[in-house]
Amino acid sequence: MYEVIAALTPPLVVGGVFVYAVFKLFRSEAAGRRAPKPIDKAESGKG
Repeated sequence: MYEVIAALTPPLVVGGVFVYAVFKLFRSEAAGRRAPKPIDKAESGKG
């Protein structure tokens, strides 16, 4: 039984990392691009 677990661990780890990377990619692409925050006049010191 231990041999089976030892043989399956590396593919499961690689598969888990792959799924995590795809999930992160889809989340970042689905979020879209946000416009930069407008500068507040009180923070800029010019107003």
